[in-house]
Amino acid sequence: MSCLEVPKALMNDYLARFQRKIAANAAAWRGFVQVHGDDPAALDRELANLTKAAQQALAEPAAWDEGLALVAETWAHVELRGLWQDWQTLLAEGLRISREIGRPQREARLLDQLGEVARLLGDNHRAEERFDAALALCRRLADRAGAARALAHLSQVQLARNDWNAAARSCQEAALIFETLQQPDDVGLVHNNWGLVCQEQEQLEAALAHFEQAEAAFRAAGNLRGQAKTIANRAETLRRRRDWEGATGYLRQAIALYQQIGDPLHSANLQMTLSILLYETGRPEEALALSLEAEVVFRRLRHRPFLARVCNNHGIFLAALGRLAEAQDAFDDSARLHLANGDQVYAASSLTNCAEVLIDQDRLIEAQEHLTRAAELLDSLSERPRWVLHDFHSQQARLEAALGAQFAT
Repeated sequence: MSCLEVPKALMNDYLARFQRKIAANAAAWRGFVQVHGDDPAALDRELANLTKAAQQALAEPAAWDEGLALVAETWAHVELRGLWQDWQTLLAEGLRISREIGRPQREARLLDQLGEVARLLGDNHRAEERFDAALALCRRLADRAGAARALAHLSQVQLARNDWNAAARSCQEAALIFETLQQPDDVGLVHNNWGLVCQEQEQLEAALAHFEQAEAAFRAAGNLRGQAKTIANRAETLRRRRDWEGATGYLRQAIALYQQIGDPLHSANLQMTLSILLYETGRPEEALALSLEAEVVFRRLRHRPFLARVCNNHGIFLAALGRLAEAQDAFDDSARLHLANGDQVYAASSLTNCAEVLIDQDRLIEAQEHLTRAAELLDSLSERPRWVLHDFHSQQARLEAALGAQFAT
């Protein structure tokens, strides 16, 4: 029996209609995301369909523009849910397509989003490359808002690399742009990030001032998630001032907002902060239990920076409970993770904490090895926080005293 041939014109018409259908489907799902932007549960229920629509659109040249728009529009929800690693393949494909068909504004936005994926997953080097590329492209396009957004995100990579002057300059430039453009949501983002820069430098009054500006801007924009983030950062600043009551009050406010939003990553992050408060008020066993719960979430979401910090906290709580061998393992895990993230300051801090535990066990040679590694990391930095230097010198003095006493006997 002979094979029947479909007329070429008919086949072309069929393909065209199929591609239009794919594009229309992507456009419809983009509209769904826009309508339900404040309803994460609705987006959760349809995320598989959203993902499929984006994949189909990026596979059909006639639907590329709609696919690029859908990928970019869905990013906010993906970021909220901590699904960065699952979404980055679509972002990378979107970046390739935007370059192929000459969509530089899409390219810049996708570079910025891919930079956030890398940063959130702890790859600061790749994040910085992507933010720099996004910033350069936005400046070439005279896209002031895009440039300011890239600067705001870049500041957090610079902060992680302990380049505080650069981080502050990035925040200042971004804030000026967003204030001129009268974009309160973005003004809130920048002042929140600026507060974090001040916080890491132990400039706590300046940090609180920036967080207050950020909260006011987020409130004006109706951004509950932004308010929760800023309130949590204010709690951390008060914790560093040893204002336990004030810090606890802000934490409870932030937790209530994150629960309202449905954000597991940042809810767990606040659990980590609350565990520190429990420890600092003399409740290490409760602190460890809460910290271990947070670790489960960070591992599930593959968030390496938070995981590194929670491991360090495990070490502190375990040491307080007299479980010194377990504490050493936790500190060593934390230092390894911090180094993988490119965070030398916190790696040095974890090594110093581990040295303290080793000194308590009279394992002085191992303690010296840890302090030597911490010193090498600190010596490589152009700027070193006072708090980490204070801890390092305290443990170095303890070690020298213990070695002296050992020699004397």
